[in-house]
Amino acid sequence: MRILIISALFPPHVQGGAELSAGNLARWLVAQGHEVGVLTTSPNPDDELSGAQVGDVTIWRTTMPRSYTVFDAAQRSGWQKPVWHLQDHFDPRNKTIVANVLDAFKPDVANIHIIQGIGYNAILELAKRDIPTVFMLHDLSLACVKMAMFVNGSECRGLCRACSFSARVKMGFIRKMRRVGFVSPSAANLAKLSGLLPIRNYPTAHILNPNKYPTPTVRHETSKTVRLLYVGRLHETKGVDVALDALEPLADQHDFTFTVVGTGPDAESLKKRCVNHKWVTFTGHVSMEEVANRMVGSDMLLVPSIWQENSPGVVIQALGESLPVMGSNKGGIPELVVDGLNGILVPPGDVEAWRAALKRILQNPAQLAALRDNARRGAHEFEQDTLGNKLVNFFETVRQGPAGVALPMNTEVGVTNG
Repeated sequence: MRILIISALFPPHVQGGAELSAGNLARWLVAQGHEVGVLTTSPNPDDELSGAQVGDVTIWRTTMPRSYTVFDAAQRSGWQKPVWHLQDHFDPRNKTIVANVLDAFKPDVANIHIIQGIGYNAILELAKRDIPTVFMLHDLSLACVKMAMFVNGSECRGLCRACSFSARVKMGFIRKMRRVGFVSPSAANLAKLSGLLPIRNYPTAHILNPNKYPTPTVRHETSKTVRLLYVGRLHETKGVDVALDALEPLADQHDFTFTVVGTGPDAESLKKRCVNHKWVTFTGHVSMEEVANRMVGSDMLLVPSIWQENSPGVVIQALGESLPVMGSNKGGIPELVVDGLNGILVPPGDVEAWRAALKRILQNPAQLAALRDNARRGAHEFEQDTLGNKLVNFFETVRQGPAGVALPMNTEVGVTNG
């Protein structure tokens, strides 16, 4: 198949897991003999590409006509935000840019990872050409302009007026498509979006992202010090402050370290808070190879998110490296972490519960060996070939269209935990 991956962010320009998954999928598809093109955005005009061959992938990287790029979105506020989103929904230049790529590459399937930043009205160009299209539901962006339904420290109970308007416009574009389907890496995210939008009227699937992570170059060594690890964005939704609140009173009583890998808008405030905590280390952004080594050199990954995570790649990577996970019992995390088997589940945002769970580990670190062994035994569930083949099969299902015999409309396929 000729598959066009559409993702506003794409390696080497990485801010989160969605673009890493898009890059992983592109490489895997090429290895399976498919022809892959990528439409993405550029942080500056000097970085633009127009149908250039980068390795085995053909890439179109363009600077979109906006007041700022997706790379600068976190630093912008005020009047620029609504203007940017209006452009993202309605600017006719979005359609022209995407149309040129579609006509040049002529894909059999379009696979959308992040279309916010390229332009939702570009969906109309896919519809005009009847290109089968599969949306990867990495977040809640079809329903929420902020992509997370999380504002001012808490989750939204429903759609605000702006998001409701945006969602109606997006679904209006999608309804123009004859062949379209939706894949979510977590059942929780699929259920959340299905409660907000009529996506169950189309083929849907729950398939984990077929990612492949770097092989560590170090081996796990035991240590008397319990080595706790966090990997991810430093943002209020991630709950790093919850972990710190839980750990601070335990620092004088137990021997542990807490390594925080990543960066984000809360990085400086968290570092300032921990300036006198010798047990905390902030590494900033590191390579994926170093993440793998950090995981092998740790005893437990902490994922204290307070919002509905989809299917965190960091959890999958950790379990694949036999690293037990202590995570919030919310969203897609409990679909991966089985309490007492390969990790521990804790109520999100409950500092006392997190402190009690961490204290039990620190008082009896020997239990980590059993959790590690169980994580090792379940690592096969995340094999890239298994998940990638499920995804390609779903592409074929969508290509058949609503008249296809393999999948009637309103039917969910491929629902699986791995």
